[in-house]
Amino acid sequence: MGIILDPQNDDLYILKTEIKQPHAITSIRMSPNGSTIALATQNKIKIYSTQGGGGQLITELIGHTKGISDIRFSPINSSILASCSDDLTIRLWSIHKSSSKCIRIFKKHTYHITTIQFNSKGNLLISGSADETITIWDVISGKILTTLAAHSDPISSLTLTPDNSIIISASYDGLIRLFDLETYQCLKTLTTSTSSHGTATSSLSTTELQNFPVANVENSPNGKYILSTSLDGMIRLWDFMQNKVVKTFIGPGEGPICEKFNCESRFVVCNGLNLIVSGSDLNGILCWDLKSKELVWQYKGNGVEDAILSIDSFDEGKLLVTGGVDGVANVFELNPHWKQKS
Repeated sequence: MGIILDPQNDDLYILKTEIKQPHAITSIRMSPNGSTIALATQNKIKIYSTQGGGGQLITELIGHTKGISDIRFSPINSSILASCSDDLTIRLWSIHKSSSKCIRIFKKHTYHITTIQFNSKGNLLISGSADETITIWDVISGKILTTLAAHSDPISSLTLTPDNSIIISASYDGLIRLFDLETYQCLKTLTTSTSSHGTATSSLSTTELQNFPVANVENSPNGKYILSTSLDGMIRLWDFMQNKVVKTFIGPGEGPICEKFNCESRFVVCNGLNLIVSGSDLNGILCWDLKSKELVWQYKGNGVEDAILSIDSFDEGKLLVTGGVDGVANVFELNPHWKQKS
């Protein structure tokens, strides 16, 4: 059931809809046209309508035999969805209210598949796995174009630059790597090493430095920056052309953002706002002003002790969806009346 916006509410985002599941939500995405929300819970995918009050179940996608790690809509077709699972398969789904079905199964990885990403044309699908490789697939033929030996530990997250020229990968080895999508060459390696004084560095780790597993990586809308969430509890903003961290973000009371779960982060650039939104282990949903690093919004809801694992946005962040360990999917709408307090 939808919640009517209160124009007097001074929260940055207003809760619009709650969708409750009996089990954790491991991935949640909005369709490119904004009409549906897909969420993964255990080995199922559920598709909900956003129309009216929202929250109406349209269909379920059943086929995976183990837990689903990530789901992604095709950027050019809101009725096509890809999913990856611990069952070592990627499935491509055709979504229709009366006849949803799996139309292709991709198999190559030897350990569970953790992350997938379409390119902007929707003709390529890129997958990352605990087998430490990245595989690039032709969506139409199902054929493998190449497999990259990318990291020395499981790959946790993938994204593409806006021009689709570079794959950005993150791993538990503490590295962020950039690969040319045409030549498949590694262009750059960034590391989350920190010194004993907590200073971030982009140089390769030494005996004096410790690498922290990278849980999530995201590219900025202008393609100039990378946002990484690491299991040292910190979010880093990278100027990857300069090979350096330019800003860091921490949780309320200078506490960690995430140390246990792979919590996603997103850029929000709309209505004159430049924000970073992230899930967290214990502090719900967190949102910072990108320029000042001020924490401008926090939402805990009822699941104060439950991690927010997945975040997605629509219309440059005017709609926000989140899902987590408590099995609650939240749909938020950006408050058009919100103004940052001076």
